[in-house]
Amino acid sequence: MLKSSTKLLGLLVIAVAAVAVIVSLNGSSVLRAAGESSVVGFVYSPKIIAAVEGSADYGKARKTYEDFAQQLQKDYDAQSAKMDDATKQAKLAELEQKLAAKQVELNKPFQDKIQKAIEEVAKSEGVSIVLSQRVEFEAFVPVRGKDDKIVGSQPAPVSLPIVVTGGKDLTDLVIKKLGLK
Repeated sequence: MLKSSTKLLGLLVIAVAAVAVIVSLNGSSVLRAAGESSVVGFVYSPKIIAAVEGSADYGKARKTYEDFAQQLQKDYDAQSAKMDDATKQAKLAELEQKLAAKQVELNKPFQDKIQKAIEEVAKSEGVSIVLSQRVEFEAFVPVRGKDDKIVGSQPAPVSLPIVVTGGKDLTDLVIKKLGLK
């Protein structure tokens, strides 16, 4: 369950990075047209996320999520003996949806705080564009059988650099702005 929470944050980071790139491309042409220069900053999102995940507030949110998941499991266990296989599958799908919704609900305040901190630090540092230094996620890679035919897939970690060189690192300033270590 916690791994899926991290995956969710990772996917959101990817989405934010993609939007940032698009906005920065449009924004930098607007700045050039106005005669202003654009300063590019970056954050290393995994470091910020790790700092947030180590906070007491995140620990409380994690506990809330785990308690919620355990209660759902307990309720399912109490009811599942009376269910046929199709009903069990439908109920499990419903539980997964409830868990995903709870993750989003509990993660949103942290995502909003991170976004606000990035915006405030960027403004105070004179940075007009902020990118994620590196995007990390899981991709599926094929699994081959003995006869070299593809028999399935498995997740594999992928790490892509967004900022290779240059720019101003705002990561530690954002973590400090969040009041974290």
